[in-house]
Amino acid sequence: MKRLLLLAITLLISSGFAFSADFGLDLDQLVEIENELLTYDTGIAPWFSFSNGKNVSLYLSGILTIRHVNDFADNSSWIFIPEVSRFAIIFNINDKLSLEAGRMEYADVIDFTASGLFDGLRFNIDLAAGSLSAAFLYTGLLYKETASIIMTGEDGINYAVPFDGFNYNDYFASRRMLMSVRMDMPLKFPAGEACKLSADVLAQFDLNGNSDAFNSQYASALMEFYPKDMLRITGGLLFGTMQNSAGDLGMAFGFLAQCKMDFPFTPASDLFGITAKAVFGTTENGFNSFTPVSALPQGSVFEGTLSALAALSMDYNVKIIDSLFAQCVLRYFARTYNIEEEGNFYGGEFWASLAWQPLEDIFAFLGGGMFFPGFGNIYSDDTAIWKITAGITISF
Repeated sequence: MKRLLLLAITLLISSGFAFSADFGLDLDQLVEIENELLTYDTGIAPWFSFSNGKNVSLYLSGILTIRHVNDFADNSSWIFIPEVSRFAIIFNINDKLSLEAGRMEYADVIDFTASGLFDGLRFNIDLAAGSLSAAFLYTGLLYKETASIIMTGEDGINYAVPFDGFNYNDYFASRRMLMSVRMDMPLKFPAGEACKLSADVLAQFDLNGNSDAFNSQYASALMEFYPKDMLRITGGLLFGTMQNSAGDLGMAFGFLAQCKMDFPFTPASDLFGITAKAVFGTTENGFNSFTPVSALPQGSVFEGTLSALAALSMDYNVKIIDSLFAQCVLRYFARTYNIEEEGNFYGGEFWASLAWQPLEDIFAFLGGGMFFPGFGNIYSDDTAIWKITAGITISF
């Protein structure tokens, strides 16, 4: 049926121009159990792609999530969450200049500040030294749980109100405008080692009209260095400034250090990595000096964001067979504000997962882990938190 429909469309308009189009459907099943809460999601995600064979391409996708939540105490609920996923058109103006408009993927160069889908425009130009891009983005039409934009207390209150599937006043994310400029430059040292330098600046403007308005600016840089075929060293820096409606000014500094390497002495295809990252800042009148646009959790079980956080992790990835992959991760978290006070360590977590792709159209995974607050001194009396996730995606 899919091929017959595409053939019919082709015959109808092929006399005007040459083009290519495709479409499909992804069916997702996801189960997550965390302590005394079970969440079961069914995702139905259709997509469509089109190219005129010259300078225009289009990608449209959406997802309907049917969610069931059960707290094992006879309290359960169903919710239907419609979302527009990636929904963008790309114009290749010439060989060096392109324009993308719609809902697109965006992330800052060190993935500290903003990450995910955003609505807007993005220009990209290829220069002799590398590529330069500029983006103008908006967040107010995104689904709030997916966008996870919590920059103020008012944002947190609105985020906590559950969307019941009907009241769309409780659906949308905090209204923010982002303006970003990014440069990516490949480099090569005299000895021949490959290197890549990326840098960006990002400005965020609060458009909510609330009394606790919050604006922020960020600058970050990332250097990726490949001294050997089996070794990659990455270093990143962040500087940020933030202003709230009370006139408080905050400044933040952050860093990322990472080393990943293949083990030459093992027969398997594997990768070992160590990552350290942290954000520090000044505070004024209790004003938190670093607030990312995207409040993404830094652990698989631990839900803390990168605001005033330090994290150290070790991960090991291995391909067991061609279709089966395994990963295990150890992480430890500490806070970087009020460090003179007693209690600065959140604790550690362990996470392990398996990913299996027996066919191109089938992908399944299973993961589980625990966060141990007893390994720290902030919530040392709390019990361990555990989580298990399992899912499968079938593409048609």
